[in-house]
Amino acid sequence: MKTLIAAVVTAVLITLAPVETHASDDAATVLVVRHRWHTGIVLPADRLAPPLAFLEDQFSDPAWYEIGWGDNDFYRRTDNLWLLGKALFWPTDTVLHVVGLDKHPADLPNSDVQALCLSSDGLKRLQTTLAEDFKLGDDGQPLAADPGLYGDSRFFPARGHFWFGRTCNTWTAQRLHDGGVDIRTFMTLRAKSVMTQIRDHGQAGACAE
Repeated sequence: MKTLIAAVVTAVLITLAPVETHASDDAATVLVVRHRWHTGIVLPADRLAPPLAFLEDQFSDPAWYEIGWGDNDFYRRTDNLWLLGKALFWPTDTVLHVVGLDKHPADLPNSDVQALCLSSDGLKRLQTTLAEDFKLGDDGQPLAADPGLYGDSRFFPARGHFWFGRTCNTWTAQRLHDGGVDIRTFMTLRAKSVMTQIRDHGQAGACAE
């Protein structure tokens, strides 16, 4: 009798136990990278979603895509204080800087890198909103790009305006928030603020293998 009861209890417990779904397997490690004034978001190329598929035609099979947003002039010449002042106090046109990386950003010089683990849905939302920041032509492709700052990179015309209340780092925080990251977007103006919030909120770290 005791054996029968034990078997029934075991069967019930197995039935009630949470089932590990495939969604956990679909989580992806996304990186946030800091370069002096700027922060950007780095996506694994093998998890590129349809909204950003147009990037595959622009780059030569990279392992990662680094994407940053900022003022059209200051992003190209970050040592020019006049351009910085103009960008902060006059709403200006913007660009997206996209880099095709063959190596993990942590292996590159002059980078502060922080990993985040996003759910499948969070990664999808992040990429959807990133894609909406590109100005696209009637063919669904980005408008003509200019050479970027380093490596295999491009400047693409972007949507939105840059000003004191919405810097490149505000943009990074907004996009991470779209992906489900617990981060304050209002008045997140500096690169240090983005990286500090990620670490202080206890969500830093890559997905478990």
